Amino acid sequence: MKGIIFVLHGRREKLSKTNFSIIEEVAAQLENPSAIGLLEGEEQILEDAMEKMQTEKVEEIIFLPVLLFAATHVNEDLPTRAKKYLMDTPFSILPTLGTTEAVLNFVVEEISQKKEDSAVLLIAHGTPHYQEPYVQLSRIANEASLRSGRNIYPASYIGEGNYQDFLINHPEEFIVLPLFLTSGFLLNKIKTKTTEIHGDDDIWLPTLENQPALKAAIWERLKDAHVSSTN
Repeated sequence: MKGIIFVLHGRREKLSKTNFSIIEEVAAQLENPSAIGLLEGEEQILEDAMEKMQTEKVEEIIFLPVLLFAATHVNEDLPTRAKKYLMDTPFSILPTLGTTEAVLNFVVEEISQKKEDSAVLLIAHGTPHYQEPYVQLSRIANEASLRSGRNIYPASYIGEGNYQDFLINHPEEFIVLPLFLTSGFLLNKIKTKTTEIHGDDDIWLPTLENQPALKAAIWERLKDAHVSSTN
């Protein structure tokens, strides 16, 4: 039997419960044993989840990163820690959620609900270490633009396509869609800086935090991996 580990970013200073309820709802419908493992912090960490799967005597572990784009955590930290802990237990790592149809649909639907004809700024976290996240974000922006008929620009908090540089060079008003899984400290920081550069006339759309689209993206990845539900 395969075991499923839902991998979340976590927080160094405390246990983050954001989006846990969605994952727990999905886990309750799985035929497979599952656990949540955090990449950062001291509680419910990745190794705890792997230990639980081994007590379940699973033959293989599937890691599902509940993250939008793959950077250092997914490309380096996760496989390194999995290899070190699991030893002879086979495992695989599913792609992150950003390139699912569910996330693309979320972007298109949120944008389409706005009657304003402003262009859209799609902001994700970004990374200075890998090119692929910005490439994937650009593809989402291009496809969502085709489907919605709006001009959509990709930007990153850090790394390629820095949002501050973009705002400085584009003084017009935007509809801003922050492509994040949470709505906490980092998003507030981005909003504050955006207001400093751009004024306060931009329209902000919600993140994916606790959205049905997040659950749909998780199921999409599980179905791609041929993981069945009890329904």
